[in-house]
Order: sequence, then structure tokens, then C-alpha cells
Amino acid sequence: MQELAYHPKAVTRIIDIGYWLALTAWFAVALCGGLAASAIFPTARGMSLSLEGYEGFLAAEPELGRALIAGFLAQSVFDLTMRAQWILVPVFLIMVLLQNATSISPSLGRQRIGRLALCIAVGASVISIFWSVPKFNESLEAYRTTARSGDAAAAANVKLTVDDYHSYSTTLGTATLASLLVIVVTSATSAPFRRRRDGTSNAPSFVGVSRR
Repeated sequence: MQELAYHPKAVTRIIDIGYWLALTAWFAVALCGGLAASAIFPTARGMSLSLEGYEGFLAAEPELGRALIAGFLAQSVFDLTMRAQWILVPVFLIMVLLQNATSISPSLGRQRIGRLALCIAVGASVISIFWSVPKFNESLEAYRTTARSGDAAAAANVKLTVDDYHSYSTTLGTATLASLLVIVVTSATSAPFRRRRDGTSNAPSFVGVSRR
């Protein structure tokens, strides 16, 4: 804390940079999963695909089979983005707390908007990480096991549970992405990127303006 007293401007700039890096990385990660799904699944549905061990299911349910293969292709992206959020969510929260600790105070109206958006983004991410995604993966594994056995009717029934958790995860992911977009916009429009003649910063901070 002694360093804050001697180098307030330098510390503020570092915190601003850390804030924006964490925010943009989190937004990019949240967007990445949706982009991967929107590219992989439509492409897979239009292709003739095969997967060792699932030949019987593919023959009985070719459309579901292609979607199942697309899920295998997209899973690595989803797993990567989920692991990244384990890191980015707490890092971003730390940067927000550091802004508050160094008196980077936003305007009241935008502060309320930003805090609401932050609560939604964090809440949706936490629910996804600890509930919807684990439940989705559990049901997906059961679906794949049933499909591999060749019992198309049983697999179709299990697929209903997969679809339910997929719907929950999609809703939570959309809420996270929309809330992060609100934070990005309110932060970016809170003040212009410029320096005053005395060297103090007008760079945007958490839905407000750095006053140092």
C-alpha cells in the first residue's frame, strides 16, 4: 500500500491496463464457444461423416450422428473456454477491487449499470462452471455411451436430457456475453482516452473515469 502513495499515477495505469486485458479476454473467451458451435455444427450436418464405434447409430440416426460427431469436434473448444473462465473471472474481479482500492471512482449511474452487469456475468459464469456444464457433460457422456451401443431409441431419449442442459448452458452463456458487452460499452464510453496536461489519466475504468 506504500507504493500506492508514491506512485499513484503509475499504479492507476497498470490497474487500468489489467482491467481492460482481463475484460477483453473474458469477452473473447465467452464469444469463442458460440462462434465455434455456429461454425462446426452446421458444417457437420452437411457432410458425410463416420466415427469408429458409432456406425450403428449413424446408420439409424444419420442427422443425430453427425451432430454427435460435431460435438466431439467442438468439445475441445468448450473445455478450453471453460478452463479460461476459471482464471479470468477471479482476475477481473481482482482488477475491479483494485480500482476501488485506488479510488478510481465511476459516475453513480454508470456504476450501477456496470455492477448489475458484473453480477449477472459472474453469476451466470459460476452457475455454468459448477452446475450446467458439469450436468451437460454428464448427460452427454451417457448419451454417447448409449449411442455407441447402437440403441438409437434409447439414445434419442437420453438426448432429451442433453438438450435440456444444453439449453441452460446456452442461456447462461448468452447472459454472460451480453453482460460483458454492457460492461465493455459503458467502460469505453465513460471517458475519452486522453491525458491532461498535468499527466493525470482520463482513461476509462470500471464503467467510470479514473480520477488520478
